[in-house]
Amino acid sequence: LGELARRGRPVKLLMIGGKVGASDPTNQQFARQVDEIIAREGVADRVIWTGFLTPEEVSAAFAVADLATLPYADGVSFRRGSLMAALAHGIPIITTVPRVHLPELLPEENVMLVPPEQPMELAEAVARVTDHAGLRARLGEGARRLSQRFAWERIAADTLALYESLLAGGRR
Repeated sequence: LGELARRGRPVKLLMIGGKVGASDPTNQQFARQVDEIIAREGVADRVIWTGFLTPEEVSAAFAVADLATLPYADGVSFRRGSLMAALAHGIPIITTVPRVHLPELLPEENVMLVPPEQPMELAEAVARVTDHAGLRARLGEGARRLSQRFAWERIAADTLALYESLLAGGRR
């Protein structure tokens, strides 16, 4: 955010959700680190913290966002609720390269991938996506298509098909 602001980009960061959760005692320390970075970069006026939101409010927040940046230090995975929410909302996503190859993630089709802990590359990806409407649209549509793989109806159908194939194999 600081790099994009220094480049004169009219960017804002919408932090959807609470600053800290109750499940991990390191959350308070991480929140302090985030606040320190925001202060050091001089971008406090560009950061909006929503606090905890209802599901409807989360959807409204995604609806006003141009893209989602999900810079995980340990890489993206399908266990991330924030990734799953961004996919479901069909928003262009810039995130970090996963530790384990995820063949469903198609760079520049349903996600932009950058190396973890590389803020300049993240800034470059944000600039590129914001500057190219076609890329933004392709990423958003790709995210929406990928989210279909995680719809409960699809999961139930795949589970049923697996059970049926196991039962059919067991009867031979």
